[in-house]
Amino acid sequence: MNTATGPEVILLGGGGHARALADCLRLSGRRLLGFTDPQAGQQLAPGIPWLGADDTLSSYDPTSVELINGRGSTGSTRARRQLFAAWCARGFRFAAIYHPSAVLSELDVALGEGCQVLAGAIIGPGVRLASNVLVNNRAVVEHDCQVGSHSHIATGAVLCGSCRIGEGVHIGAGACIIQGISIGDGAIIAAGSVVTRDVEPMTLSAGVPAVPKRALNDEDLEGHQHPT
Repeated sequence: MNTATGPEVILLGGGGHARALADCLRLSGRRLLGFTDPQAGQQLAPGIPWLGADDTLSSYDPTSVELINGRGSTGSTRARRQLFAAWCARGFRFAAIYHPSAVLSELDVALGEGCQVLAGAIIGPGVRLASNVLVNNRAVVEHDCQVGSHSHIATGAVLCGSCRIGEGVHIGAGACIIQGISIGDGAIIAAGSVVTRDVEPMTLSAGVPAVPKRALNDEDLEGHQHPT
């Protein structure tokens, strides 16, 4: 895949993750029209104009531009999912991008719509990343792993071979998931954890080895900070 080709793009969001994506787009040669953010007059980086709040997108033809999801996550990935779903429902498509320094196997790798693979990440052969997956800086997704839609593999996390990650999972920075593990939908793995057994859906797990700390609920999914 060559991320330097395709329609012009608009970045949704003006925070730290959005800045990392803007750098990725610059290095890959993709033309960025600007960014949206609810706060008026935001600055993302020199030369990247603020276009207005997200509803500014209504003035664009969905077939003429692609979007980049600039919402990150430090726990629940619900906000990333909602942003993605809202604009897909209006006919827009999200670009899949990867940083030039990322290493993607040429053997049977599949990236879904809107996937993001950032600087120094490694994607092994046979990997399947579903739509809106974020693989952050220096994360490793080893051979034959499957990662469900809207999941975030945070900075420096490692998925060993043949892991199965559900939808909307957040795997915290520096966590390690040993080979063959399955993690259920909506689970959160705390930063630095080592997961040696399967994780139930909607569970917060932490520690070395990781153990379930508690079940997650709707308040957690709307909330924002977790020990990740």
